[in-house]
Amino acid sequence: MKVKVSKNFEKVNEKQLEQYLTVITKFRNVCAHNERLYSYQTKNDIPNTAIHQKLGIPQNGSQYVYGKHDLFALVIAFRYLLPDEDFKKFKASLSRILKHYLDSTGAMSEADLYQYMGFPSNWKKISSYRK
Repeated sequence: MKVKVSKNFEKVNEKQLEQYLTVITKFRNVCAHNERLYSYQTKNDIPNTAIHQKLGIPQNGSQYVYGKHDLFALVIAFRYLLPDEDFKKFKASLSRILKHYLDSTGAMSEADLYQYMGFPSNWKKISSYRK
């Protein structure tokens, strides 16, 4: 059954789909229990992807610094699992929310917020690259 479901997603195999869904579930649980989302990190991680490489995300040894078990990992999972149009709408909405937060509060800089969330500074280019 897992193999059949994974065939519905371009460039995602059964094992990768399981990794994506595990991480998505962890973040969903954080939201459901009203916990702090923006800086949450799960012990599980998503697979290394072409997106990590194309965005030039730095590595510590063989592990990418961003986008493995943080909020940006969730964004990458959505990039691979959502249809392109749905992902673009999600990204536009997320961009508006982040801009509104940064414009309405002086609590932290954009760079600090991105670091807490595990976002590289060029994260908006994610929809420019093929999966």
